[in-house]
Amino acid sequence: MFEEHNEGFVWGDVKRVHNFERRAVMNQESRKAEIERMLDQVEDEKLKAQIIKGLKYLDDPARHLHVTYGISMSRAGGYEELALKFAQLAYEQNPEDCYFLLELCSSLRQPQEVVDAIEQFLGRVELHSLPKDQQAKMTVTLATGYREIGKVSESIKTLEESRGELARGTEILAELYYETGCPQKAIDLLFERLKYMGKLSDDMASCMGKSFDALDNYSEAVGMLAKFKDDEPIKSLHEKMEGKLRR
Repeated sequence: MFEEHNEGFVWGDVKRVHNFERRAVMNQESRKAEIERMLDQVEDEKLKAQIIKGLKYLDDPARHLHVTYGISMSRAGGYEELALKFAQLAYEQNPEDCYFLLELCSSLRQPQEVVDAIEQFLGRVELHSLPKDQQAKMTVTLATGYREIGKVSESIKTLEESRGELARGTEILAELYYETGCPQKAIDLLFERLKYMGKLSDDMASCMGKSFDALDNYSEAVGMLAKFKDDEPIKSLHEKMEGKLRR
């Protein structure tokens, strides 16, 4: 009697799994059909061809670049809803693909959705198992999401732990240091990048200037920046600091 019950449970379980998989396939086919209908409203023939090619290669990892290109082309062309639907389908069919996840995050409208999607992904996949460039992009995207939903400490922790070299990550972390009352940390972070790269972005230079202003320490600023004046943003910042020092 026990064996019959156990056997019935196993077969019932298999049947439920089969039904779930069948519904998933039907849902994916429905999504594909919806995307194909949306193409009727697309005037860009090159984009249409790329989407059709991408739909064809969804199950071919070696050709997933065609899929990500189609998603980014849709977004760049102003077809945000098409990009979102295509990214959702691609990621749903390939939930371990970090490239599809990042395309989805670029299309999602709410930062909380971005945070939820990445946290769920990192619950299944180790960040350090991803390609280096994708680790950096994933970290910056997550940190940006945290910042936008008000979780500033989580954003700072995420960026500090990553120690990534992506410029946007450095910009965000420096800005967060400044905004949370730690201008010296912002200066130290940006100066390390300046020594390593020999230049800063306009946003980085602006943040460094605000941080020096907050400390009212222009003599240090002039000394630190003197040998990096070949970089235009640094040259302008150095001149500004010199002017304030002479007042």
